[in-house]
Amino acid sequence: MQTSDKKITIEDIAALKEKKKQEIDKQKDLIYNRFHNIFAPIEPATNKAESLMRTFNTGMAVYDGLMLGMKTFKRIKGFFRRKRK
Repeated sequence: MQTSDKKITIEDIAALKEKKKQEIDKQKDLIYNRFHNIFAPIEPATNKAESLMRTFNTGMAVYDGLMLGMKTFKRIKGFFRRKRK
């Protein structure tokens, strides 16, 4: 904390509160814009090659997700299955 001889008035507090509200509003706008840029709908493909690459990338993402899910399921299944002798 700072020690100063200046007294803080209600007007100072109100001005600081307004300044902080403006900063929060700027951050909200920034977050909103970034969210919409990330989750914006995909633009239609302009040519055949772009369409083919987009389809390939989607297929690879699906395959990768399935493989990750299967590996995770096997580990969880193995964790609950204990060998008894």
